[in-house]
Parts: sequence; C-alpha cells; structure tokens
Amino acid sequence: MQLVHGNRVVAVGRKDVGKIIDNCDGLITNSPEIYLALSAADCLPIALFDPITNSIGFIHAGWRGLEKGVIRNSINLMVEKFKVNSEKLIVYIGPFICQKHYEVKSDVSGKFFAYPTALRNINGKTFLDLGKVAKEQLVESGINKNNIWFDGRCTFEDKNLFSYRRGDIKDRINYLLKIPDSP
Repeated sequence: MQLVHGNRVVAVGRKDVGKIIDNCDGLITNSPEIYLALSAADCLPIALFDPITNSIGFIHAGWRGLEKGVIRNSINLMVEKFKVNSEKLIVYIGPFICQKHYEVKSDVSGKFFAYPTALRNINGKTFLDLGKVAKEQLVESGINKNNIWFDGRCTFEDKNLFSYRRGDIKDRINYLLKIPDSP
C-alpha cells in the first residue's frame, strides 16, 4: 500500500502481484498466492481473516483513517466482494502507540467524542487510545468482540519497534499478511 491516512480500500488479485497499490489504507483479497503488505510506525496494523471464505484484509489505521471510516470500508468491501459474514471475521491488531504516549490536541480529540472511553485527560492534556476506537468501530461493523485480538506492545515503549512519536521519522515496521495454508 502507498498509504495516505485515508479510507480507501482496494480489492486485489493475481493481476496485482508485485505492485504497490497507490492511495489506499486497506487491501483485501481471496487469492491464496497474494501477500498483503503495509508499513506502520505508531498507527494500527489491522489484519482481518475470514476462515469460511478464506479471505483476508489488511488495514493501516491512524486517527485520520479511524475518523474517516477505513475499518468500516474494509469490512463492507469484504462483505460485498467475498460475501463474508462480519460476525465470523477474526481480527488481529498489531503493535501501535499506547494511550499514555499519544497526546492529541483539541482538533483531534474533538473528532472522537463519540468514543468517550478512548479519551483521557491528565493535567490539562488529552490522550487518545487508538485501540479502543478501533475495537468499538470493529464491533459497530458487526465483528464479534471475542474475535478481536491485540498484540499489546506499544511502539513508543518497545525500542525494537519504530515510533514516529519517539523520533523514528522515516523508519517503519513492515508487515506481511497471507491467507493461511489449509491444514
């Protein structure tokens, strides 16, 4: 993906092998020979898997993507293209910056008033929990909350991971996702 911090999601297939897909923050496929890839620092890498249709999705979601509906768009496209049942999707959220290190200004916090448990005020500063927003949006999109798994590591705290907020301006973690092989 050539990330743009937006909400565009693209379905890819054999014709797209080896290509970078421009201007998107989500990819979906049901082709087992396809690897989906994204790079992230503090944003959430979100993997979707449907064991029934054997299709996958990969989402890059920072505050802009969450605010613009990239999760909803990804799930809706999987439902449309691959006839997935969103309740059966399995979701894995990789490392991202945790709330205690993600201070935001009022222009950003104001976009997330619908998610009050994701906002925390400490000594006049506001901190946003991207993971809570993502989880609520996933549940709102029909995902069973018991099918949502978090890596749990904070990109800011774990020195083995890259963090824009910690000063890793150009470096990113590269993630690959592929449909699991059949047993």
